[in-house]
Amino acid sequence: MSSRAHFALILSGLISFAAIAVGLDLVIARACEVGDGCAGSDVAWVIGLPLILLGLGLLAYAAYGWANAPGLTAQVSCTVWACVVLAFACGIGGAANVAGILLGMLAITMGAISVWVPR
Repeated sequence: MSSRAHFALILSGLISFAAIAVGLDLVIARACEVGDGCAGSDVAWVIGLPLILLGLGLLAYAAYGWANAPGLTAQVSCTVWACVVLAFACGIGGAANVAGILLGMLAITMGAISVWVPR
């Protein structure tokens, strides 16, 4: 396996673990202590559960691709994460928010890595 595919798969795996952790945090701690009760709890499930499932799915895909087709798996994983992270960056305000800027930078990095990894 090339070192670029190895790096991309490790990075995709780390982002998968982060997505699972963020999803679990959203689902478990639904911010019910805010003044309007648990109004945000549905949003927590709508965002948190797909993050957990996507993280688990791409982690399993990276593990499967590690032995079978590491280059293609790394490209697909990085492309999916670039799209997901960019969607979250836009959803939280994009350039009007520091977290949005950081997520946008991560999306650009993942997109660049998906092109950089050889098939």
